Amino acid sequence: MDDNGSAMEAKWVKIKPELLDAYSMLVAQLKSSNSSQDLLDAYLAAKRLAADAYQALLRANIPDHEASWKTVRQTLGYEMHRRYGNVLPDWALKIPHNSVTHQELFALLAERIGESVPADFLRIVTADAVHAERRVRELRELGLDIVSAKVADADTYTLTSFEVNVAYVYSIAANTIKANKKISSKERETLLESLGN
Repeated sequence: MDDNGSAMEAKWVKIKPELLDAYSMLVAQLKSSNSSQDLLDAYLAAKRLAADAYQALLRANIPDHEASWKTVRQTLGYEMHRRYGNVLPDWALKIPHNSVTHQELFALLAERIGESVPADFLRIVTADAVHAERRVRELRELGLDIVSAKVADADTYTLTSFEVNVAYVYSIAANTIKANKKISSKERETLLESLGN
């Protein structure tokens, strides 16, 4: 287990008793509360703590797919420089979407390659935030074949292979250029034209 995994394990151990207390308070409110506000307050407190606790538990046990993640990014970086290294500035050649969350979501999908992974499971990484779906879409933008589907009325994602569709470097470069607010519209247009088709 790496340092981050150890820190997340320690966080889980620390939060677990607080989570048990929060669940106990919620159960007590469910059994006896005449106040819907007290019940909702207990629910929200337990929900926030649970999101934090289960995020720590999952992060403590994230499978190691760092080598595969690096290979994906190096493959795209190589292709980006091969195609556009002579026509684009360095800032436009960078491969985006390299946050810890992107890497963790990739690892969870990679661990179950070819299998459906429930979106609810992936949301644990982002502490129940809806950002998990956005980060998965961004993994697709890197040329990874991630299929979304409904399985038993639940949204799922499946990473079909580790192969990267390098044709995506065109849209990666175009999106990077379009997102740069520091350049003039004329420079943006010139850079986009330099990409060709």
